[in-house]
Amino acid sequence: MADVKKFLAKIGTVYMNLSIRYKILLFSYSIILFISIVLGTYSYIISSRNIQNNVAVVNLRDLKQISYNIDFLQKDINDLSTFIGLNPAVQSFIYARKTDKTQSQLANNSLEPLNNLLASKDYISFIIIYNNNGDAYYISSDGSTGIKSYKSVQKSEIYKNAYSLKGAPVWLNLNDTNQIFILDNKFPKIAMVRTLLDYNTYQESGFMVICINQSVLKNIYSGGTKTPGSGIIILDENQKIISASYFKNTAELNNDVSAVLPYTKYANGNNIIKIHGEKYLAAYDTIEQSKWKIISLVPINELLKNLNSIMIMTLGVILACLVIAFVITMYTSSILTSPIKKLLNSMQRVKNGNFKEKVDFKYTDEIGLLGTEYNDMIENINNLIKRVYKLQIKEREAELKALQAQINPHFLYNTLDAIFWKSMKSKQTDVSDMIYALSRLFRITLNHGNEFIRVRDEREFIEHYLLLQSSRFRDKLSYEIDMEETILDFSIPKLIIQPFVENSIIHGMEANHSECFVKVTGKRLNDRILFMIKDNGSGMSQADIDMLLANVSAEAKSISKFKGYAIGNVSQRLALYYDNDFELNISSEIGKGTKVALTIPVLRQDRG
Repeated sequence: MADVKKFLAKIGTVYMNLSIRYKILLFSYSIILFISIVLGTYSYIISSRNIQNNVAVVNLRDLKQISYNIDFLQKDINDLSTFIGLNPAVQSFIYARKTDKTQSQLANNSLEPLNNLLASKDYISFIIIYNNNGDAYYISSDGSTGIKSYKSVQKSEIYKNAYSLKGAPVWLNLNDTNQIFILDNKFPKIAMVRTLLDYNTYQESGFMVICINQSVLKNIYSGGTKTPGSGIIILDENQKIISASYFKNTAELNNDVSAVLPYTKYANGNNIIKIHGEKYLAAYDTIEQSKWKIISLVPINELLKNLNSIMIMTLGVILACLVIAFVITMYTSSILTSPIKKLLNSMQRVKNGNFKEKVDFKYTDEIGLLGTEYNDMIENINNLIKRVYKLQIKEREAELKALQAQINPHFLYNTLDAIFWKSMKSKQTDVSDMIYALSRLFRITLNHGNEFIRVRDEREFIEHYLLLQSSRFRDKLSYEIDMEETILDFSIPKLIIQPFVENSIIHGMEANHSECFVKVTGKRLNDRILFMIKDNGSGMSQADIDMLLANVSAEAKSISKFKGYAIGNVSQRLALYYDNDFELNISSEIGKGTKVALTIPVLRQDRG
């Protein structure tokens, strides 16, 4: 909030420092823009709502008509299957005994008249009738040939489901995974299956399959998808796609039907849903016979294309208003600023020593009154100068200030560079490396006075710090730094990782006098950055961790064993920089090392 107030105060200062002419111009422009944007936005929202409501009504009406047509088709096929099942020829076919081959053949021949039935129902593409003897009879109108054995059909879940329903019809989609009936299928099909009852014994004695091609369904609902990019989806009771006409990307929808599934949990009607980031106006209905769900999708963007004319008109009105406002403002401001400029010119002449200057204003408004008072003031000053001598006393002030010696960073860098090159000439590579590392530490620490640095600079700082420490402890200290490339250009407060690394070395080296390994990692977690510092030091108890994290108290600050003051300083800085939006977790066990996890928000360099 403080930064926002400063920014607004700065904008206000800039505005108030503008000339009156430009103040009036900006103010007029702001009013015009505000009114135009509000009216344009309101008109756009109201128009878009009206369009969506009108399309929603028509969409739902058309969808119910499509649902009714599909339901009528399925009901017709259900009734047809009942009629076929009661046909004496079919009853004779399913009644034929396995031992009576002649009767079975005669019954099979008696089914030939079903071809006439198939011809009269041009939407039916395939009919299969099985009896319990394994005999089968089929007729086809679309070039599909061959059927699978009754034994293989009886092993399927489709047959078991139909058998459990005791002759009730079951509707299903025959795709590649459950195509268990037709050997050479030419077109995608939808099937109605049911068991056939022997009305002498009322036992299941056969099985019937009646198929229609999916094109029949598409012909029914194709007229309901007139808007470009719109489509219709039909789902079965298991939320599997039966048929779909989705112009944008049907394959993508088939792979992600879950995008529309949540909508089917609501009551029939209209709603707005999102599929792959795009908004659709969806209408939903249920087909009574099969309990299939039918969903119509119309892209909102396509519906609102015609509203572009409103936006263009709004922009045209805004531009026209701005042009008119510019002309009127410049004319009005010239009337206001002309006497002010005259007054300023007069003041300039007075400044140059002409105390007989006067201004003459035509009107008696505020500016005219200001001119009158100005003339009186000049006259009084002129009289005062005549009566009083100007005295000027030149006083020499000699005040010596003690110079405070300060180290010049450039002098320090140049000195370190001189020592570096001298050690290089002497082939003291270890010394030169340490001097270079120390020089980089100073440069990164100063950071031109900035409190934020890039993650890559913080990583470099830790590398040079660990290099110096490894030179100090030689073979007893090893380390690893692993930070993802994706976070290196983000900004973080400087020196927020080094205190934890230093703590790890103190615990691992100075406390145990054993080999110490320190690992520093950094990675991005969505909109946050996670830094992890691990060591194999002596560890600490949970009580020590609690005291360390509570270093804001006087007791915690006095814990020199854990360098609690430095960590507390980091915690307080992060609390100020991120408004407490950070996490600091420490986990440790005695003798098993310590792990510090620091999570902060993502902040890009330009924002830092």
